[in-house]
Formats: sequence, structure tokens, C-alpha cells
Amino acid sequence: MCRLQSQPTPRHNDTTSKHASSTTTPPSSRLQKLTSSLFPIPPYLLIALLPFLPTSLYLNRGYTVWFHLLSISYLFTRSPFTRKVLVLQGTGICVGWYAAILNDWVVDGTFCHTLYRNMPGGMLEYMVIEEAGLGEGGSYNILNTRSSYVMKIASHVLDTAGHPGLLYLFWRLHSNSNNNTNNTNGGTVKGILTWPVIVFAWHFSRLWSMVHSYYNTGELKIWYFGHDVYLLANLDVYLIAYAAEGACFVVAIACRLYWDYCCEDQQVLSEVLSEVSSEQKYYNSISAEKLDGKPELIHSKSAASSMM
Repeated sequence: MCRLQSQPTPRHNDTTSKHASSTTTPPSSRLQKLTSSLFPIPPYLLIALLPFLPTSLYLNRGYTVWFHLLSISYLFTRSPFTRKVLVLQGTGICVGWYAAILNDWVVDGTFCHTLYRNMPGGMLEYMVIEEAGLGEGGSYNILNTRSSYVMKIASHVLDTAGHPGLLYLFWRLHSNSNNNTNNTNGGTVKGILTWPVIVFAWHFSRLWSMVHSYYNTGELKIWYFGHDVYLLANLDVYLIAYAAEGACFVVAIACRLYWDYCCEDQQVLSEVLSEVSSEQKYYNSISAEKLDGKPELIHSKSAASSMM
């Protein structure tokens, strides 16, 4: 009696199929897998890298520079909390910055001179004549040449992209986040103005002031006033910007208090009404199932008259 022996499957078929599957994978998908494995970076890892950053990135740099650095950190971490902070922080920056520019226009009769004076050095030399005491309350002149007009236009483009442009970008990212979550407040203003976001954004702003006040004066102050960061004709710009930013935070806190306390009863009432409505619909469906198929009573005038 002969036995039938099964022939072993050659191993090279598996390797060949694996090799074929790897070769058929498009480069774009491989790149996507690589980036998805690297990003997003955990926030704690990014915080651990802060001591190794050069101090020129954040010392004697404007508050908008810190806003841009936090924006870069969001690109690496994709943290929803950081995105919400950037929306609130960007709103305060835009309100304070343009309030200061409006003050210069109304009070001093100058239009965006503060903007032109605080552009990068390569652009500044085409727009501003540096004189004695520039940056310490000294006088200065804004040039009106063809090259200066080109740089002024470039200044407004960069200003729009770096302030309201980034704010709009983060707001759109936040508003679109509601499509990927079940939270009804995920993409709304109410979803941004939470207590953790308000508290963090406020302390982040005050941290900028304390770092620069201590670095330049040796004292920790909640609000920094000085010529070491910005090139300013006077320090009134700080006061205007801080007042506008404070008003922004007051509005945010007022909205949060209103939603937490004044709208609480309405929310509870709406939840109770929705529960009652859902239960009523449930019992109606049960009653309909019980009555389904049962004979209905028919009112007959003859039957009623016979009983008289």
C-alpha cells in the first residue's frame, strides 16, 4: 500500500510575495506611514527640548514672536489644547496690536510707523533713518522713496499673514474639528473659552512680561515696559496693547461665567424636556404596538337607539 506524501510548499513563494507587495507600495503611502510614525511629537518631548534652544529665539523678542513659536510647536504636536490657546492668544494680539497702531494714528498722526520700525533689519534700512536714541524715545524719520514703499507693502503683507492670517488658520482648524468629534462644542467659540484655555493663555502672556522684565531690569513684573524689545518712540504703545488685551480676556471670562451659571438652568430644562419627549415617544410606540391588530370599536346609532 503506497502512501501519498504531500510536497512542502517552497519558501521562496512567501518571500517572493512579500517582496512583490513591498515593491507595489507607492512611495507616497510609505512617506505617509513614516510621517505618521514620527508626528505628532508628544508635547512633553518638545518641552524637554526648550533648554537647548538658543536664547536669541525668545529673549528680547516680541510677544508675537512667542505666538509664532507656539504656532510652530502646534505644527509638531497637533495638540487641540494648544490650538485653542493660539486662537485666544491670537485674538488678544490682534486686538492689542491694531489698537496700538490706531492710537499712533489718532494721537501722533503717524500711520503704521511702529510696524515699519519693528520689521527685520534687512527691511528696516529701506524704511527708517536711524538717528541718535532710536529705540529709546529718540527721533526718527520714515523714508518716502520707491524702495521704502515696496518694503512698506511687504511689511503689511507679512503683518497680515503673521497676525490675523495665523488667527484665521487656527480658527478654521478648530471649527473643522467638530466634524471629527461627537462634542457639539468642539468647533465653536464656547469650545475655546474654557477655564484651562483662558488661564493658560493669560499666564503665557504674563510669563513673557516677567521673563523680559527680569532679564532687562532684574525684577519680576507682571507687565513689562521698556525699549529693549521694540523700537518705540514712547512707551504708550505698551499701555494701549495691555489694555486692549485685558479687555479681550474680560470678555472671555464674562462669556465663560455666563455659560456656566446663567445658561445652566436653561440647559437643565432643555435636557429634562428632551428626556420627557424621548420617553413620550417611547410610550407612544409601545401603545401603537399593543393596539396594532386589535379590532376597533365602531359607534352605531342603531345600537344606541335600541338601548333607549
